[in-house]
Amino acid sequence: MRQLTTHPILDLSYRSVGHTLVARWRGQPRSDEDYMTSYRQVLQAAVQLNCRFWLLDTRRCANNCPRLPKWLLQEFCPEVIASFRASEQVYGAYLVFPSHAPYYTDTVLPLLAHPANTTYRAAAFVEEGLTTTWIRNQQ
Repeated sequence: MRQLTTHPILDLSYRSVGHTLVARWRGQPRSDEDYMTSYRQVLQAAVQLNCRFWLLDTRRCANNCPRLPKWLLQEFCPEVIASFRASEQVYGAYLVFPSHAPYYTDTVLPLLAHPANTTYRAAAFVEEGLTTTWIRNQQ
């Protein structure tokens, strides 16, 4: 695994085996701007690597994805679409604590499944092995 960057709240690395970008939040964003910036850093690294398969480990940042799910759909997903060819799917496998899984499966993932979101596909898991398997199955 190749370390790409370290940010105060985010570690980014790349797994060449499996062609997967791994983003691990190291802590809670201090503001909505920190939250959005961290996602844009993931996207920037993904574009540089031409990597459409992302493991997003939010376990140390409980309110990461749930913090602004509408922002993810309305602003971030269009940025993803603009950054990759429209026909290419981008896959985000969220690694979450079991206690946070219901919020992802009941609120975040259905919102991201909106028909307007034609590029970014997401799933949530409580075990890293399952995230890796899901990503591998999408390739």
